Amino acid sequence: MSKTCAFFGNDYIWSKPEIIEQIKEQVLLLIKNNDVKTFLVGQKGAYENDAYNSVLQIKQQYNNIKIVLVVASMQEVNREGRPFDDFIFPDEINFHNKRWCIVYRNNWIIENSDFIIAFNQYEGRAFDICKKAKNKGVTVIELTEIYR
Repeated sequence: MSKTCAFFGNDYIWSKPEIIEQIKEQVLLLIKNNDVKTFLVGQKGAYENDAYNSVLQIKQQYNNIKIVLVVASMQEVNREGRPFDDFIFPDEINFHNKRWCIVYRNNWIIENSDFIIAFNQYEGRAFDICKKAKNKGVTVIELTEIYR
């Protein structure tokens, strides 16, 4: 049975080529060694955009993988016209305060992922999310920043 991978990380301002390469390396390993075929992506910052772009590049070679956009609001679905195979707007988001939508999106991702590729430069929201995911039994693969 195929598995699912998601991405969480501390945000940064500009796209980071060294992080993109690490993401691609890990994604390829998960595809080859762990039968991961579904990648849950978001668009809440540079790390999530780097993750999305990495998977999109790999999809050109492995066209059997799926890119699923997981959104905290329906406005994100058509933003920038980025291609994806499917999108998910978790039902629970509809029943809560708009300010908390991203929290419910993140919780949904944790509950529906087998792997998370994480970039945590410091303790913060992404660190806490990954800690929660580990406690739920999700395998968290942590990337490291390469300083030049």
